[in-house]
Amino acid sequence: MKKTFNGWLYNRLEKLGENTFNHVGCFGDNEKFIDFITQFVPEIGMKRKVKFTVEAEDELEIL
Repeated sequence: MKKTFNGWLYNRLEKLGENTFNHVGCFGDNEKFIDFITQFVPEIGMKRKVKFTVEAEDELEIL
């Protein structure tokens, strides 16, 4: 399965109880972007080996 969507990647820290996790995620311009990503891992805690091809459309921005 191969599709192309425009969206953004983010990197943030999330704290759950006493644990802090590095969370890298993505979001897009519309709901279909998230639906496409979650179909690969539909259950919480699930993981799956995938192949990503990422192409940046703009310069690096550090927030």
